[in-house]
Amino acid sequence: MKTGTTLWKSLPKNEKEEYKKMILAFASLTKMFAQKTKGEDQLPIPIINSKYQETVFGKVFKANIEDIGNTSYDFSLVGEARNYLIGLKTFGFNSCTQKISQFKAYHQEWTSIFESIKQNSVGKNTKKEVDEANKDLYLRIAVRISYLRNTRMESSRANIKCLDKGKETEAVYHVLMPSSSSNIPIIFVGELSYDPIDISKINIIGCTSKNTPTNFDFTDGKHYYRFTSADSQLLMNFQNKDIVLEEWKVIYAEDAYSIFASIADTLTSNNTNEQKISESYSWSLLNESDEVELFSGFNGFYAIGSKLSMGNRIERIKRFEEKFKNSIREEDFDEIIKGVRHFLLDESKTRQEKIEKATKRDDIIALAKTTGKDDLCQEIVDILYRPKGELYIPLPKSRLFHTMHPDFFTQIPIKFSEKGRIKTSKTDREFNLIFEPSGTLIRSFITEDWGKGIESSKRMSELGEWILRGVFQLKEYEPLTKERLFEVGLNGIRLYKLKGSEDIHLQFIWIDKENPPEDYWGQ
Repeated sequence: MKTGTTLWKSLPKNEKEEYKKMILAFASLTKMFAQKTKGEDQLPIPIINSKYQETVFGKVFKANIEDIGNTSYDFSLVGEARNYLIGLKTFGFNSCTQKISQFKAYHQEWTSIFESIKQNSVGKNTKKEVDEANKDLYLRIAVRISYLRNTRMESSRANIKCLDKGKETEAVYHVLMPSSSSNIPIIFVGELSYDPIDISKINIIGCTSKNTPTNFDFTDGKHYYRFTSADSQLLMNFQNKDIVLEEWKVIYAEDAYSIFASIADTLTSNNTNEQKISESYSWSLLNESDEVELFSGFNGFYAIGSKLSMGNRIERIKRFEEKFKNSIREEDFDEIIKGVRHFLLDESKTRQEKIEKATKRDDIIALAKTTGKDDLCQEIVDILYRPKGELYIPLPKSRLFHTMHPDFFTQIPIKFSEKGRIKTSKTDREFNLIFEPSGTLIRSFITEDWGKGIESSKRMSELGEWILRGVFQLKEYEPLTKERLFEVGLNGIRLYKLKGSEDIHLQFIWIDKENPPEDYWGQ
C-alpha cells in the first residue's frame, strides 16, 4: 500500500532531473564493477553505491546531512510547505525486507527469552503450534524493540533543531531499487513513510519458520517488521511493488574504462577551499566506573546538596511548615516535614549516603502525592530538587585539558587559583557552542572548579531542557543513566573547531570502547 508521502513530488523538477542524471551516470558504469555473465545477451544488474547516492542527494537537493550525528535519519530538508526527515535506502527490487535498526547491546537482555522460546518449541510439529506457544514472548520482545526504536527516533528529532520552525515535519524513506532482471536494467524510485512503531497496535504474525522460532514477524497495522535473534536486527518490509513512483532506464556505457581514464587524466584537487577540522576531542559520557555521574554534570538537577545557606534552609522549612501544617493529616505532615528536615539539614558525604537521600526524596514526594494537594507536591519538589533544567556538560581531566589546550575554548587562556577556582571573568570565558547536526548556536561558557563544566550563558536550562528532554528523552527529574544512553544510541560527545573559526562544534556520538576514535580524550 502507498502511504501518502509527499517528498518526491514536492522536490523541484530540475533538481530531480539532475539527481536522476547523476544516479544513471554511475549506474552506466556497472560493467566496470560487475562480474562476467554466462551468456552474452545477459546484462548485469545496475549498481548503485549507497555513499554515492547520499552525496548526490545531499548536494542536488541542498539537504542537511544528519547521519554524522548518529541520528536515525540521513538528511533533513526544509520545504516550502513542510519539513522532511529522510532515510535513504538502496536494495534490489525483489529484496523487500531490509534492516532498519540493530540492538546488539541488548542481546544479553533477551537471551533468557530466546531460550524459553526454543524450549517452548520443542516437540511442536507445525509453525502454528510454535506461534501459539510463544506469542506472549514474541509480544514482549516486539514491544521492547519498538520502544527502543521510537526512543532513538525521538532523540534524533530533538537533535535536529533547525527544523523547529512551526512547520509540520514528515519522515520519509527515499528508496532506489535496481531491477533484478538481467535483460531490463531499470532503477525504480520509491517512497515510504518513516514512522515510529505504534506499540498499542502491535500484532504478532509469528515465527519465520518452525525451525527458526526465535525469528518472528509482527505488524502495527501500517508496516510489517521482522526481528532476527542472532544479530538482534529489526527489519521492515518496504512493500517494493507498491511504493514505486518512477522507473529509470539504465543505458550502460560501451567503454566505461575510457571514462575512468579521462577522469584520471583531468583530476585536480578541488577541495582546497573546504572548511576542515583543526582540533577535535571526544570522550565517553560514562565515568571510570562505567556509569553516568548521578549527582553532577548531566544530572546536576538530581544533586542532593542545597545551594542555600544553612540559615536560609531553616527559614525555608519554617515557611513550608506554616503554610501546610494544618492542610493535611497530622501523621502525614509529620512524616513529610521530618524527611524535608533530614534532606536539607543533614550532611551526606559518601555516595551511598547520597543515594539513600535520593531514595528518601522519592518516598517523601510519593507520600505528598497521596494527599491530593498539588500545591504541596510542587513545593516539595521545588525544595528537594534543584531546577529541572540544571545541567553542565562535563569535561573529563579538565585541569590537564586546559593546560594542554589553553586556547581551544577561548583565545585568552582561562586562569585558575591554586585550588582550581576560576579567576577569569565570565565574559572572557564565553564562546559559541554549535550543535551538530542541527547547527543550533547557544552562547556558552566554562564553569566549575578547574573548568570542568560547560554551561549555557543566558539560562542554564537553555542547554538542560533541550539535552535532557530532547536528546536523551528524559522525563522531568528523571536522571540520565547508562541504560538510557544505550536506548538512544549515544554514549559519547565530540567537540571540534573548524579552520578559520573560533566556534566550538558539539556532537553526541557513539564510542566503541574497544576501538575508540583517534581524537579520544579518555578518562
